[in-house]
Amino acid sequence: MGKQQPRVSCDAGYLQLNDRESRLLNGEWGFFADNMGAFGLKRSRNVFEGLDPQKEDRAVEYDIDSFDQISVPGDWNTQKEEYFLFEGFGWYTKRVACSAEEIAAMTKDGNRLFLRLDGVNYAVDVWWNGKELGSAELPFLPLSFELNADQVQEDNLLVVRVDARRLAHRIPAERYDWFNYGGLIRSVRLISTPGVFIGQAAYNDTRILSLNGVEAVVDGSYLVEVRGEGDLDGLTVKLEIPELDVVEEMSVKEASTLNFELKNLSVTLWEPGSPRLYAAQISLVRDGVSVDQVAQKIGFKQIECRGTELLVNQKPFFLKGIALHEERLGDRGGKPRNLEDIRALIDLAQETGCNFMRLAHYPYDEEWLRECDERGLLVWDEIPVYWEMTYTDERTQKLIFESAVRMVEVSRSHPSILCHALANETWELEGRGAAMGRAFEALVELDPSIPKTAAFNAPFQDGKYDVEVVEHSIYEHVDVVGLNEYGGWYNPPLKELTNANVIVGSKPLFITEFGAAGPLGTSGEPDVLWNLDSQKAIYEEQIKMFGRCEKLSGWTPWVLKDFRSTLRANGFQKGWNRKGMVGPNGEKKPVFELVTEEFSKKPTFSS
Repeated sequence: MGKQQPRVSCDAGYLQLNDRESRLLNGEWGFFADNMGAFGLKRSRNVFEGLDPQKEDRAVEYDIDSFDQISVPGDWNTQKEEYFLFEGFGWYTKRVACSAEEIAAMTKDGNRLFLRLDGVNYAVDVWWNGKELGSAELPFLPLSFELNADQVQEDNLLVVRVDARRLAHRIPAERYDWFNYGGLIRSVRLISTPGVFIGQAAYNDTRILSLNGVEAVVDGSYLVEVRGEGDLDGLTVKLEIPELDVVEEMSVKEASTLNFELKNLSVTLWEPGSPRLYAAQISLVRDGVSVDQVAQKIGFKQIECRGTELLVNQKPFFLKGIALHEERLGDRGGKPRNLEDIRALIDLAQETGCNFMRLAHYPYDEEWLRECDERGLLVWDEIPVYWEMTYTDERTQKLIFESAVRMVEVSRSHPSILCHALANETWELEGRGAAMGRAFEALVELDPSIPKTAAFNAPFQDGKYDVEVVEHSIYEHVDVVGLNEYGGWYNPPLKELTNANVIVGSKPLFITEFGAAGPLGTSGEPDVLWNLDSQKAIYEEQIKMFGRCEKLSGWTPWVLKDFRSTLRANGFQKGWNRKGMVGPNGEKKPVFELVTEEFSKKPTFSS
């Protein structure tokens, strides 16, 4: 039936509360951009006190009810011109009204109440009615803070201070090639749970026993973590997958993690382009009565690495990938503010016929994963270990570890996940091996059936790119290798790309980045950079090189759309990275059609 296994220790405080009903606090919030706090200067009175300057007997230098109004979710940078390049402390304020009936419902029978921030950039401090709920430094990932029942009144003041500064110990650190969109970039919600509740639930670890097309007999694992304090006597966890006639039940001896070992299930596999999903329900039961429930959609797929082959459901798989940033379409850019923004980007990517999306270079909103589950798109998720890192700083080490753990806890139950990535283009700096090794080991424990990966650079030497000649201390930890190379754009120049090649080495390898900038409305000679014709010429030679490369597992252009980056300051780019296959508003460049045509020629599965 099942077995108990040790809890994975992590002080990141993750609670999988997204699968529950919640009260969204999205909409208009008060906002104040605070440079004083960002430079360590203290205010005479704290914003979180919510004082009314007209009712105080001495001057109060702020008025939360007069703050600018901006939208949550959303970055602050693109909502008002004066905030565009602001990277300091942003004070968010929200008055939250709760009726007596709502308070009674949320706190009945010893229920617990959580404030959940689905994602922020970068760090936060949170106050409720002037009392601190907590602080966190963990970008892009869900954060949960508990409220006591007696803290909830009919009129409440929620204050969140977001710190979007670039600091050397952070991930990413001080220099990176995308725009630093600050703020409450994802939804904010209130969620009520029983005193003892289901903290996490995740299906993973599909193992195919027999296969006939997409019909298979499989084993798998369903992990359920019970959290909270209270009477555990008579509590059981019940797992149901009605379409498969699965009904399993285990006793909760103590607040712990339970692992349901599922055996000999006859299923239709989840595959790219054919995403079969099943409804699952996990219940916490006492004396035959359900006291807590979580509903999920799950899928059965198996990922394997066999030599240099990448297998999906025991078949060699070719990745036809699209990489992008979590930046919505439009002249302003900015973080997606709703599901429609996310769907617009995925729709555009799917026009190419891709089967895979590289979500770079940080964890995305979980809505991306749900959409890819439903659409049959495989996904690479990634934490922002990028370029230079201060690996010897204990704060950095903690951020790397907790980000890796949290990302996998969020994504491991999604059938769309192909691999978990822990780095992009990082160099061999002091402490790298130890800090990254610990994070990779956590992935093995949390999600053993999903390959671990990273995107590497390799020098162009003797007419080829070869990752294995570089002394990367993290190479031993990865199962699948991503190679970023920009032949034709950086090195080698286009005239030498004709004879270039990629050495796959001993593990599955695919090209995670290649490309060139092509500003909209430009034309020119194909061997002169910074125009659409040279962008297309570089793509054409790159694709020819991929055809010469034996055992390559696929390729992913960089990038779907032009995106904002303050690093890009020449007259061609003007604050945008122009390597997109489309422009900021989705204007298609010639390379978009080229990639679409090439993807149509290549089958997803090898015979």
